[in-house]
Amino acid sequence: MVSAVADLVRAAEATGDAAQALALWRQVLAADPVHAIALLSLGDAARRAGRAREADEMLSRAVAAAPGLVPARCALANLLLHEGRTGEAGAHLAVAAERGPGIAYVWRDIGLLRRVTGDPAGALAAFERCLELAPGDAAAGLGRSLALLRLGRWGEGFAGYRHRWSVAVRPPRHQQIPVWQGENPVGRRILVWDEQGAGDTIMCVRLVRVLMAAGAQVVLEAPAALSPLFADGRHGTLVERGGEVPPVDMQVPLLDLPGLLGLEPSAIPWEGPYISGQAELTAIWGERLARRGNRPRIGISWAGNPAHPGDFWRTPGLASLLPLLSRTGADWYALQVASGREELRDTKLPGHVTDLGAEIGSWADTAAILPHLDLLITPDSALAHLAGAMGRPVWTLIATDTDWRWLEASPKTGWYPSMRLFRQKGCGDWAGVVARVGVALPA
Repeated sequence: MVSAVADLVRAAEATGDAAQALALWRQVLAADPVHAIALLSLGDAARRAGRAREADEMLSRAVAAAPGLVPARCALANLLLHEGRTGEAGAHLAVAAERGPGIAYVWRDIGLLRRVTGDPAGALAAFERCLELAPGDAAAGLGRSLALLRLGRWGEGFAGYRHRWSVAVRPPRHQQIPVWQGENPVGRRILVWDEQGAGDTIMCVRLVRVLMAAGAQVVLEAPAALSPLFADGRHGTLVERGGEVPPVDMQVPLLDLPGLLGLEPSAIPWEGPYISGQAELTAIWGERLARRGNRPRIGISWAGNPAHPGDFWRTPGLASLLPLLSRTGADWYALQVASGREELRDTKLPGHVTDLGAEIGSWADTAAILPHLDLLITPDSALAHLAGAMGRPVWTLIATDTDWRWLEASPKTGWYPSMRLFRQKGCGDWAGVVARVGVALPA
């Protein structure tokens, strides 16, 4: 009976009927509770659907039933990794590598584990091993480029950064317009369009000015939410995403500019702050944040964009930062908006902390608040980038699974002279980061 149903499963999978295949696997499991492939298939489907507890139970049973089943080890390791259980994930991947050293995706998964735990050189070696076994593996290609970038090998890294489109949810926009590939821009009207998160856009928008200085006429397409930050004309003609784009000769995604312009870690363009708050709005917020005596004014946030693929690692959460807020010698202002504010239901801010998050209606408000703060403390997020772009003092809390832009080891970054980086020394160790921030704060 089991073998006959298994044949039906294969037929359903061949026609792309995933729902029918899973229903049949449940029949198999009902007849044979230790059928490893049924447990793997159902467990991995639960993992992909975000049902972590069910996935853990099914995949653990699959590994117990068939200890040498490499796909089950890798699926379980992936689940554990994204729950922060890096030691357990590593143990399963070690077995997978021993049992299946010639299986490409094993090395891709090892590369991801090494990246998350702060070993970019090890991640690079693993991704390259995967690509030796499966040269067309787009995810490993992207992983390799990100590891190279994080190691400061930007020329090589940006050459492979195109792999991001192979794993992107949406295809590139404006494909009907010829792509600018680095040729002489003099006299050309070039559309530069945002493609990633707000932080990436804020960080790289400075490169529009480099393109303009080289002789291009630039049309900058940006999300409506960010448009107030770029509306002063310093970054070309602004068009809100979804609006009508004027006639242009060529187009280029914003995150292609670092590679096309030949950026290196030692020569990141910085001519001073390139984003400013609106004068009238800045004055209004100045009344709200008037200084009291000589008390420092410190802003704080505790979460980034939950849609970011690495948000689990880069967001410490409010509870982790509470030891900082015990300092009563400063005026503290919470700037957390949208995602992350749900934490306030269970974790209350101390009474001396002013919560501005509910009053902040736009990026224009945030840009008007920052000039009145003596310091901002925040995880790696768009808020950190905005403070840096405005030249405001900002301490950014960095996870071991850090973005490539922050490179390795240094507390400083060429992207923002006013930024100081506080890095985790171990994966998930926010307590250590917070302790070092506390020591650095004035008494």
